[in-house]
Amino acid sequence: MTTTLPSNTAFVLQNQSLPYYGGGELRFRRGVSVAELPVGTVTLLFTDIEGSTRLLQQLGDRYTDVLAQHDRLLRAAVDAHGGRVVDTQGDAFFVAFGRAAGAVTAAVAAHRWPDDAEPRVRMGLHTGEPTSSGGGYVGLDVHRGARICAAGHGGQVLLSDTVRALAGRALPEGVGLRDLGEHRLKDLQQPEHIFQLVIPDLRSEFPAIRTLETHPNNLPAQATPLIGREREIEAARALLLREGVRLVTLTGPGGTGKTRLGLQLAAELLDHFPDGVFFVGLAPISDPSLVASVIAQTLDIREAGGRPAFELLKDALRDKRRLLVLDNFEQILPAAPLVAELLGACPGLKVLVTSRAVLRLSGEHDFAVPPLLLPAQRLLPPLDQLTQYEAVRLFIERAQAAKADFAVTNENAPAVAEICHRLDGLPLAIELAAVHIRLLSPPAILARAWGAGSPC
Repeated sequence: MTTTLPSNTAFVLQNQSLPYYGGGELRFRRGVSVAELPVGTVTLLFTDIEGSTRLLQQLGDRYTDVLAQHDRLLRAAVDAHGGRVVDTQGDAFFVAFGRAAGAVTAAVAAHRWPDDAEPRVRMGLHTGEPTSSGGGYVGLDVHRGARICAAGHGGQVLLSDTVRALAGRALPEGVGLRDLGEHRLKDLQQPEHIFQLVIPDLRSEFPAIRTLETHPNNLPAQATPLIGREREIEAARALLLREGVRLVTLTGPGGTGKTRLGLQLAAELLDHFPDGVFFVGLAPISDPSLVASVIAQTLDIREAGGRPAFELLKDALRDKRRLLVLDNFEQILPAAPLVAELLGACPGLKVLVTSRAVLRLSGEHDFAVPPLLLPAQRLLPPLDQLTQYEAVRLFIERAQAAKADFAVTNENAPAVAEICHRLDGLPLAIELAAVHIRLLSPPAILARAWGAGSPC
């Protein structure tokens, strides 16, 4: 079975998804002009309503009025404390402040709901130096702020350590801080020291925040955030959670980002597998007979009594609700029947495979990983809309990591777009090309690699 992506897939913070804020890719309603956005050190506030479907069922016809009231309350708090609404999507807000203290005070004010129909709004704040781009912001600080918000629960306000350092001595009267310790956030390499605002007369006790420590896993830290893939993540996530779906294979040629997408999906699904999510790298092996042993070693299942590794594996997983990510399966395709037998013996197990070819097993769902989105070659969109295309956005972010002052201009934008087209929108190739920005301009990269003096 091949999965086709819906063209209008919505992508929100709800259920731990990570939107891209800025650039208009997700049809955000832009709040301010580029000139009004704070620059330099900026405090970013992310919000969304947890359980909006539950609230809709609870309130019925009143739901629209409650959302409008939430919108007015949040915007009034933002305006009163010097913030600028950068983007919105549904009930989710992305706001920028020039001062951390103003952002914290606005978050507290926005939680003072006037009646019993209070929506469960979660908020995350982070201070950094994001790069302005296309009427929004890009960069690691944006991802970090969004991830902090996604880790919280409805009614909870989480702060990064940079916000605490800047605003900790200027908190609103009666408001305190609770140290939640260091946490690994999905999609980010460095852990974050997270704090919670304790607001008088409001709920202050919550379950453990949703981070990589919440459930057992061995997911490796990622050096850079995933760029784009919002539609693929949402569609593949829904497929894996569908009842009766036990095996999904991410397929595509080398360089399409199957492994990175698989890791991101695994992180997004942690809350759904109480017995853990585990990544099994199969690239180092070419002998199909070793697959069971490699999986067992990854899960720390030790040999006992001379029993075959596969039998020990089945016994260990038989009663577990667990997700296995089997990466780079294409060179050991003869081991596919082992996967089928494992799924048959372990009813709570699901398997996500990355491979250049399908396993050809009954019940397998083939999820083809497409190239990144590209702009039209002949008629480029306006400069402030280029970042809505994933391939271009990936090139920009990786280029800025190599050379901090790199920016797309009217002069180099055609070359950037042409490079992404020449590389067929393949993430790995685009990342490798972007590194050359340290020494070469985009037109020079184009000329050096393809002998092209100008984009065609």
